[in-house]
Amino acid sequence: MTANRELKELQAQQVREQAKQRPQSAINSDKYDNASTDYDRAKVINYAINHLYCNIQPNLRIDLLADSQAELAKLELSNA
Repeated sequence: MTANRELKELQAQQVREQAKQRPQSAINSDKYDNASTDYDRAKVINYAINHLYCNIQPNLRIDLLADSQAELAKLELSNA
């Protein structure tokens, strides 16, 4: 009986965490869309990387986000 209760509590915590993260995802998307330079887009992605690293399971291919952030920073430098 206790294991079932613990499982339900873990599921509830997961649902709460997802609900908390979804608005942040929308905010990050808006910030990215409104960024006027590749430097600003890179900063938004960097913020998202930090958020994912600190708050979400580590199995999300954060390396791909880091690659995108680095590529945007390179674009900014090549356009300068």
